[in-house]
Amino acid sequence: MLKNYFLVAYRTLLRHKGYTLLNIWGLTLGLSCGVLVFLLIKFHLSFDQYHSKIDRTYQITTQTKGDGINDDPGVPFPLAQALRQDFSFFDDVALVSGVYNALIAVLGAEGKKKFNEAQSLCFTEPSYFNILDYQWLAGQPKTALQKPNTVVLTRKVAEKYFGSVSEAFGKVIRMNNDLDLSVTGILENIPDNTDRRQELFVSLSTLKNNPGYARSGLDNWSGFSSSTTCLLTLKAGVSPQRLERALPAFIKKYHTTEAAHWNHPVVPFATIHFSEKYGRGLTSTHLWALGLVGLFLVGTACINFVNLATAQALKRSKEVGVRKVIGGTKLQLFGQFMAETAVITCCSLLLAALVAELSLPVLNQWATNAGMPFPLFTHTNPLADGQLWLFLLGIGLVVVLLSGSYPGIVLAGFKPVQALKGQVSSQQVGGMSIRRSLVVVQFVITQILLISTLVVMQQMRFFQRTSLGFTTSALSMINIPEQTHVPTFRNRLAQLPGIEAISFCSSPPASTTNSNNNHRFDQRQEEESWSANTKPADSHYLETFGLTLVAGQNFPKADTASGYLVNETYVRRLGLKPDDVVGKSLEVWGRTAPIYGVVKDWYNRAARSEIQPVILFPRTNSYAACGLKINPRTVTETRRSVEQLWEETFPDYLYQPYELDEQLTRFYIAEDMILACIQFFAGIAIFIGCLGLYGLVSFMTAHKTKEIGVRKVLGASIPQILTLFGIEFSRLIIVAFLVAAPVGWWAMSQWLNGYTYKIQLGWGIYALSLVVTTGIVLMSVGYQSFRAATANPIKSLKSE
Repeated sequence: MLKNYFLVAYRTLLRHKGYTLLNIWGLTLGLSCGVLVFLLIKFHLSFDQYHSKIDRTYQITTQTKGDGINDDPGVPFPLAQALRQDFSFFDDVALVSGVYNALIAVLGAEGKKKFNEAQSLCFTEPSYFNILDYQWLAGQPKTALQKPNTVVLTRKVAEKYFGSVSEAFGKVIRMNNDLDLSVTGILENIPDNTDRRQELFVSLSTLKNNPGYARSGLDNWSGFSSSTTCLLTLKAGVSPQRLERALPAFIKKYHTTEAAHWNHPVVPFATIHFSEKYGRGLTSTHLWALGLVGLFLVGTACINFVNLATAQALKRSKEVGVRKVIGGTKLQLFGQFMAETAVITCCSLLLAALVAELSLPVLNQWATNAGMPFPLFTHTNPLADGQLWLFLLGIGLVVVLLSGSYPGIVLAGFKPVQALKGQVSSQQVGGMSIRRSLVVVQFVITQILLISTLVVMQQMRFFQRTSLGFTTSALSMINIPEQTHVPTFRNRLAQLPGIEAISFCSSPPASTTNSNNNHRFDQRQEEESWSANTKPADSHYLETFGLTLVAGQNFPKADTASGYLVNETYVRRLGLKPDDVVGKSLEVWGRTAPIYGVVKDWYNRAARSEIQPVILFPRTNSYAACGLKINPRTVTETRRSVEQLWEETFPDYLYQPYELDEQLTRFYIAEDMILACIQFFAGIAIFIGCLGLYGLVSFMTAHKTKEIGVRKVLGASIPQILTLFGIEFSRLIIVAFLVAAPVGWWAMSQWLNGYTYKIQLGWGIYALSLVVTTGIVLMSVGYQSFRAATANPIKSLKSE
């Protein structure tokens, strides 16, 4: 019987090719989106879950209290050692201190090779490898980092430096041209589903012997870096609440007089990835919202199937009548249609898996920036990922039941006499009300996605058009490796005709790396309760980056000058006016000097974040970057000349300039990712919605064939006939819009609340969404409506 079901289903579907292809493509698009969303959710939920001690692993973070509460993943450097000394309920504690833009040099047969490790290198302790699980290819986890000047590499880094793992072990690499490190361990490559992306681990004991690090910094409790973090594992049976109860006394002991302004929250390591305060990926809210979108798209595909199947039912009424006359039961007819649905679903699932596999590289680029796998095609054993197989099986069964049950019941319920006479009414196949409701649901989803796309696009356009308050075009940045040759380098750069301005500084006006510090204004007895963003910069900083003075004057043109510039926000936080602060004293980093001037505000992070109070001051030993304003007409020649000067001045360092405007676009990676995903899913929803409209207009055409014929015989024109269809679909669009608009407004209002500077949700966004939806409907139903309006009325009235 089952074989007969599927054989007849195959023949039936082959006979109705157009209907079959529409259903398969509709389901394929919906299912492929469902599969991609499932893979994305599964991938993010797996972050760092492979560590065996994940349930007992925690990260100590920092919370500072001033004018507000600021949360940071970093901790003071001596915190890890203090935890070990004061408490006995840890199995392991490890400090990890990340290093940005480390220069690694490798001597080989081909000469000296140089590599810039932007964020791959860190200092850590042997206990780190007891907390987190790594696969060791060479070396021992307990001893590899016990001694100073030792380093552990991953396979990827070892092969990049030396060509193979065996060649790397025991060799020496040089860090920043002054620190030789012996390779004492090799790890297997780091999995993609982790936020711990370091691939070079240098022994923490190396810092004590490294003159590049001040010993006082290793013992400093009053400051911290976001790149210095602390992990620990509690002993079995010890609750995190026990640690939290002990921390207030610990904080009072080590932070002494500043204890009231400090806290060190204990965060489960398993939750860090989704934390809005400390995480680096999507938040759980974003992830589940994406899952809801995937569910909606699968649902709209099922709605299409129902619409198309019930529209087709009128054409198959005589077939059903014949089957019943020769003895077919309702159950057999229902089974027959379910078999057809199962065949379509299986074909769609196979195509959906292929589409998902082809789309995965794009999704990786948009949403994860990692190698999220598709196990059905990449595993040597395709059955290895049981969760994916269960999902595919489950979603297949659900789609068969949702898509096939109602049309199957409708077809099986036809009365044989009426079916054979062709007298099956539209009400017997569900009527217009059900179809209207299903299409309205589809267009509610489509319009919500359209509104979301338009809002995100306008917010991104707002970011792009908003002036940051300083010059970004034709500005090149170079990281400065050492201060010894800076005066010579500056003088030689100034001789190049294509360079209009040069500034040495710690960072450009807007940067992801910012240093916030305490400060005391003029004769006030205490420091301000709020911190300020401190930026060491020379006297050419304003002209190079196009910053404007609103009061006072610039620094004196001398590197030895002592003084400060502050921005307007700093002055407002003091409760004063720009002219009131000029000439007054300011103490930062223990140094007291006058305020020379006030600079007009600029965005010192990104246009999404609130402008911070900023203090500029000259400090030559803190200059880590050089900004070059280049004449646009000689960009190529000037850059070539700058590179030549670099090679002559800093021959041991890697030359890696970057354009400031390109660097600043990285501020909006999250928004670009959200926009790309929404546009993709909105496009799929629109296409599926068009298929749904096709099903509805097909049903309307079959339902109103004789009515149209009568109207044309009585003198109705083609425009009047088209108006029948227009009124019907206009009602559906308006109803869908009335539902989608408030939902879209609420969702986008919640999203925009995360930005300090944002667009206003005006009526134009909703009007544009309605216009786009109307245009989509006209393109989808116009041709079929025109065919019905121009059909020969004699053919439609012959059967009466």
